Parts: sequence; C-alpha cells; structure tokens
Amino acid sequence: MKPENTPTRKINYKHWLLQTIPPLLMLGVLFATESGAALVFLTGFYIFPVLFSVISIIAKLIFFKKRRYYLVRPLLTIVIFFIILSIARWTYQLALEDAINEAKIIQEQCQKQLICPSNPSGWTVDGSRIRKSDLGFWLKYQASYYYNPESFNIRVYQGPDMGDHITGGVDEPFVITRYIDG
Repeated sequence: MKPENTPTRKINYKHWLLQTIPPLLMLGVLFATESGAALVFLTGFYIFPVLFSVISIIAKLIFFKKRRYYLVRPLLTIVIFFIILSIARWTYQLALEDAINEAKIIQEQCQKQLICPSNPSGWTVDGSRIRKSDLGFWLKYQASYYYNPESFNIRVYQGPDMGDHITGGVDEPFVITRYIDG
C-alpha cells in the first residue's frame, strides 16, 4: 500500500533523451570512415567535449545537490570517448599483426635470396611509394614499404604522426619499433 502523502514521481523521458542521445551520437564517428588513421584524427575533435565533461563533473561534485542524474551526460561522454579510442587501438593491433606477418615473409625472402624484394607480392606501387592499404579488420590502416638491396623498412601508420617501424633485411635483425613524430 502506498501512503497518501508520498508524491508519485513521473519519469521525464525528454530529459533522459537529452542526457543520453548527444553522447551516443559520438559513436557515429566509427561509421564515418573506414580508415583507422582518420578515426584517430576525427576522435581528436572530441577532446574539448571530454575536457568540458571532466570540468562539469568536478563542478557538479563540488556543488552536489540531489540531482545525481545530471552526471549521466558527462560520464557517458567520457566513457564513449574511451570506447572509441579502445576500438581504434584494437583494430590497429590487428593491422600491426598483419604488417608483422607480411614483414616476416619479406624477411624470409631477403635471407633466402640474399636481396630484398623491390615490390613484394600483395603490395601496390603508387608513384614512388610501395604501399598496402588493407591492413586490419573493420578499420583499415596503411603501411609503406621502403627498401634497398640489403634491408627493408615498413611503416605502419596509426594516426597522423604515429605508428610503428618494422625493419629487417639480409644481415639485419627483425625489429619492431614505435614512433611518434612531432
């Protein structure tokens, strides 16, 4: 039985839609591009809403009132931002594994023939560059192949100035190093 003095609370659907829909729209960036490097670049535009959300959470906790549900939008914004970054990182790891497998095949060819291939199979010549654009799953990442007769270097691009170098060759060890330019 309900006491007669207890007010009934009506759920305000409009309020909850305004709290959840804007952060959920951030997920649209996952479907806006097939390129992983572009996703990392586009996700950079979310830095300001995330910083604003952090400031908003701190301010709301300092001046905390009974309205706990006002923390939903900023918390959801931050969570979705990190989900997008996690998906970008996961797909990049898959692309890096593909590039490492390609590099191992090239390393075997270098050591077997005592010369590194000028155009490995499956790579396309695009002007002066030799590249592969279909590395990874769901989001695709790009790699460039540079060579001389004794060694090779594969650059896998994660974002605008970051990625991995894979080097090897006839008498060179197989090495994977992370790089961040800038």
